[in-house]
Amino acid sequence: MKRHSVHGIYLAAGQSTRMGTNKLSLKLGGMALGNHALLAALQAGLAHVWIVTVDAKADWMDAALASDRFRTQWTLVRCPDAHSGQAHSIRCGVKAAMSAGAESVMILLADQPGVTAAMINALLCRYGQASEREEIHFAAAEFGGLARPPVICHRRMFPELLRLQGDQGARQLIRHGRPGIRIPFGSPDLFLDVDTPEDYGLLRDKENADSPPKS
Repeated sequence: MKRHSVHGIYLAAGQSTRMGTNKLSLKLGGMALGNHALLAALQAGLAHVWIVTVDAKADWMDAALASDRFRTQWTLVRCPDAHSGQAHSIRCGVKAAMSAGAESVMILLADQPGVTAAMINALLCRYGQASEREEIHFAAAEFGGLARPPVICHRRMFPELLRLQGDQGARQLIRHGRPGIRIPFGSPDLFLDVDTPEDYGLLRDKENADSPPKS
């Protein structure tokens, strides 16, 4: 399995109901929250990134990501039924990746700003190495003994991904003993989900604590 055959599916169509406002537009580290994991995906070794949104725009996206440096690396995928659950976004992304001949997809969440390019590349590398030795269906990040996104799914799983319903995600499928690998990561910061104002406040507090003092 070559790294270039893995496409990214960037799930950015959530309703932000618990946040009360579009969380992807919230400021974090000098840019909108939704840009952090996307920038990591674009800087990593993915063949292409399919950004799944409710409509045909992404108001939270930083202008730098639409520059010549990155513009050919991503495509917006409209998913009007995204409000019905994450499964609809996954299905839209998988269909788009299949249309471009993807061998595998990596599912990433736009509300995980701690994801890094190094983390994505580590998953891609381990997945590629394992796929050369054996037939595997997935490679998932792991923390605290649990599989977590980002997760890579081989095309063997595409039919099942396309049958997901409601709020089901890829984790629904990889828990059932199918052949795959889990790659452990030691930092909880990589897996922070920002779902509520409290989550965002904690992240901002951490950002301020990590910032050097002003002279």
